[in-house]
Amino acid sequence: MDQQLNGDKNEEVNKKVQGGKKQQQQKQQQQQKQAQQPKKKEKAEFKPPKAIPVDGFEKTLKYFDTHTHIDQIFKQLKLTEFSGDAFSKFAKNHFTIPGFQGCITVACSTNSYNPATQLIESNPNIYAAFGIHPHEAITYNPEVEQQLLTLMDNPKTVAWGEIGLDYHYTLSPVETQKQVFAKQIQQAVIKNKPIVIHTREAEQDTWEIMKENIPKQHSVHVHCFTDSVGFAEKLLKEWSNLYIGVTGCVTFGNAGNVRDVVKVVPLNRLLLETDGPYMAPIPFRGQVCHSGHIVYTAKQIAEVKGVTVEEICTNTLQNAQSMYGIKI
Repeated sequence: MDQQLNGDKNEEVNKKVQGGKKQQQQKQQQQQKQAQQPKKKEKAEFKPPKAIPVDGFEKTLKYFDTHTHIDQIFKQLKLTEFSGDAFSKFAKNHFTIPGFQGCITVACSTNSYNPATQLIESNPNIYAAFGIHPHEAITYNPEVEQQLLTLMDNPKTVAWGEIGLDYHYTLSPVETQKQVFAKQIQQAVIKNKPIVIHTREAEQDTWEIMKENIPKQHSVHVHCFTDSVGFAEKLLKEWSNLYIGVTGCVTFGNAGNVRDVVKVVPLNRLLLETDGPYMAPIPFRGQVCHSGHIVYTAKQIAEVKGVTVEEICTNTLQNAQSMYGIKI
């Protein structure tokens, strides 16, 4: 009996040993198989720009903000004066990086027309664009149109805008937006004024209205571009004097599509803008955005395109002059 039990135990031990060896062999084979498989490429982690030291740039750096809303910036900062030296004091207190050459303040609701007019009359390096934003399309009427036509006669009014379509919020009915967009384009063309376009989640309708109403040689600034690479390429091909505007959102971690657009847009078709007080670039995200932040946007664009910040600022400054017909 004992001999039989010992035999059974020995047999059981042998099975376990053999089973263990088999498992070890299988494990080794699996490890070898995994080692032979090509490793998956890890996606490079996006790194937003860090704070830039003031002495990190030469004094020759020059930058221009093609799209900001100074009256809205002042409103958020509880500043009530727009004339005189109000802006120069503001810039002195907030723009830490030297080289600011000027900006275009965009007044796209009737409440902004008077502050913008005061700003351009008081500051030689501030220009203006006037129009009705798609959010405000329901306010457009013959009286507003006549007001805009008068504002276009000011020598420091350099564009009609921003105008366009916004289907993300649809604060004005879609059909109203489309009618007002087309109407304003027509008036801008008659006045021979560059056009500043706002388009969000409305690629097809924006394309159709532009195609029907904007001559191929007309100057166009598609501002704060967040649409597809394909749409950007299509626009650039159709209008030889069309520029793509890039804001601080290019520094956001979730804005990979904007960086993809930056990759394909030639340097001679890019414009720098802040869209202040919105779209503050990292490391200022969540704060009131202003023209003094624009170098951080330039830095990110430079990294995407593999060029220097100076090259971005120089090229976009030249582009701003070409687009808006101004001398800086």
